[in-house]
Amino acid sequence: MIDHATRFEAVEQPMPECWRIVGVSGDRSCPELARFIHCRNCPVLAEAARQFFDRPAPPGYLEAWQRVLEAPDERPDADAMSLLVFRLGDEWLALPTAILVEVTPVRRIHAVPHRAGTPLAGIVNIRGRLELCMSLHAVLGVPGAPRQPRGDDASDDDDGVPRLLVIERKDRKSLHRWVLGADDVAGVQRIPGSALRKLPATVGQAASRCSSALFDDDTRPVAVLDEARLFDAFDRAVTA
Repeated sequence: MIDHATRFEAVEQPMPECWRIVGVSGDRSCPELARFIHCRNCPVLAEAARQFFDRPAPPGYLEAWQRVLEAPDERPDADAMSLLVFRLGDEWLALPTAILVEVTPVRRIHAVPHRAGTPLAGIVNIRGRLELCMSLHAVLGVPGAPRQPRGDDASDDDDGVPRLLVIERKDRKSLHRWVLGADDVAGVQRIPGSALRKLPATVGQAASRCSSALFDDDTRPVAVLDEARLFDAFDRAVTA
C-alpha cells in the first residue's frame, strides 16, 4: 500500500486538479473513489488545498487588507430612512420600506361596480388573496391610472416597468392593507436624515399631498410620502 505522500506525487504531478478530470467533477474513473467515495475525503485534495492556502499572498494584498482593518468604523446614521423609490407619472416618490409588503408585477384589476371615477381602482388577486387596489394617481392628482397587464387592452409603454406595490399598516384596531400601482420602480435606498429637507412651496402637485419631506436622487427631487396621511386618505376614499 502506498502512503499519502506517494499517492499525491503519483496523481498530482502528472494530472493537476485530478478531481476535475477523473474525480467526482470529472468522469469518475479514479480508482481511489472506490475507497474514499468522494474527492473531499482524499488526501490528494487535502494536500492541494493546503498548498493553495499556504501560497504567498499576491503583491499588495496584505497592505490592502491592513488599510481596511485600520480604517475607523463608520457609524450608521441613526436618522437614516429606508425608502422605496418609484415613479408616478412625471413625479418621483418614496415610501418607507417599513410599510412595504412586496413589489409584484402588474395583474388584472377588476373594477368594483358603482365605484367608477373614485380612487378605488378595483380588486386584484395577490397570491390567492383579493386585495383592494387604490389609484395613487387619483389620490395625489397625477394623470394616469394603475396599469393593466399587457394584452388586456393596455398599451405598450417602454418608459419604465409598471409594478404593483403592496403596503400595510397596523393600528390599535385593525390592519390596513392596500395595493398601489406604480409606473416604474427605482429600488430601495437608505437616505440619511441630513439629506431630507422640508417641502418648498414650488414642489409638484403630487409631492404637495400626503408628503412629509423631499430629497435629491441624482438630479431629480423625490417626495417622501407620509404613511399616516396616505392611509387616512385611502380610508376616506373608500368610506366616502
